[in-house]
Amino acid sequence: MTRGAAAADTRPLGWGSGALRRATFTLAVTQLISWGVLFYGFAVVAPEVTNDTGWSESIVAGAFSVGLLVAGVTAPAVARALSQRDPRFVLTAGSILGAAGMLLFAGAHHVAVLYGAWVVIGVAMAATLYEPAMAVLIAIDPARRHRTLATVTVAGGLASTVFAPLGGVLVDRLGWRTALTVLAIGGGASTAILHAFVLPAARTLVAPPEPASPEMLDSRPVRRLRVAMLFEQAALLATTAHLIGLLVDRGATLATAGAVLGVMGLGKVAGRLLLLGPVRGVPLATAAAACSAVQLVGLAVPLGTTGFPVLLASAAIVGAASGATTVLRPLILVELVGAGPFAAVNGHLQRSTTLSRAGAPFALGAGAATIGWGPSWAIAIAAFAIAAERYVRLQAEQRTAAPLRRRST
Repeated sequence: MTRGAAAADTRPLGWGSGALRRATFTLAVTQLISWGVLFYGFAVVAPEVTNDTGWSESIVAGAFSVGLLVAGVTAPAVARALSQRDPRFVLTAGSILGAAGMLLFAGAHHVAVLYGAWVVIGVAMAATLYEPAMAVLIAIDPARRHRTLATVTVAGGLASTVFAPLGGVLVDRLGWRTALTVLAIGGGASTAILHAFVLPAARTLVAPPEPASPEMLDSRPVRRLRVAMLFEQAALLATTAHLIGLLVDRGATLATAGAVLGVMGLGKVAGRLLLLGPVRGVPLATAAAACSAVQLVGLAVPLGTTGFPVLLASAAIVGAASGATTVLRPLILVELVGAGPFAAVNGHLQRSTTLSRAGAPFALGAGAATIGWGPSWAIAIAAFAIAAERYVRLQAEQRTAAPLRRRST
């Protein structure tokens, strides 16, 4: 039996200590709100920002891209802060920064202010979204990481379901600037209070975040995981951003294309829910490779048909695979490096894949404009094959190699 399978077989069920239950509840709620305000808030107001200010769509979208870049670049600094300070301080500071950035966005009348706002929001994203939340849960109880990580990512996945309609109502009734102000103050205050006063203190951490050695950061297994993440995330972000464009170009109606994308989002939640229960006997890297292969096949479907039932079925399956991978990646990393260095190594991985995540949607759009949707889409989804191959090699290496946390000590 592989080490990954053995770990899955022996992990405890249940929700663990009171501190873990409190942390899981707190971070599930704050992930829902933080994703809803910081990420989906932009999607809701972006058309109104363009119409009201006269700024082009590329300028407004560029500000969001800057935020994503800043989030990736600052991820290692957030990981260091988690190892040096009480996590409550780090996440509370992120909540306050997020509110400040959204208020700056709401009041922006010049492009420079718009981009400055998204620099601040980018730092807030790095300090509040999945990566620090996962690091805290793993540090409190590494043995129950499967269940707790799945829970908080399910909550984050529901953010669009809650905040897209809520944001739309606020924009319709109050205008985009006031709507952002309401979201910033309400979201920032609620998450800051939960992070500061409900999240357990640092003394509850069983495996406190710690620095990672240079040898660990540059080890072959971590490099394999980095390449897999780079290609998988780039392919997913690019195809998600342009799925509606591809389908409309191939003759589907806008309503059909929107429904397909919506079903994919629901599928992500379902994929994470599956990991709440016991998943026994399947090595994590093998499961991740299978998810990459499923995404490759499922996203190839629109190249062959625009039949509505087939598109919906493939979108649901692709979404489930994508959602499961969101949980599998950090679980794999904990297996490789241990709970203590998880935050540091994960921050390093996030920074090293930032440019590919930010640039992939632009590259696919440019390719569609020059060589056409078919070839460009085929190239994009081929990245899933590279990711799957890296996961397979990683699993093969895990069968024979000692854990990095042992080899590095």
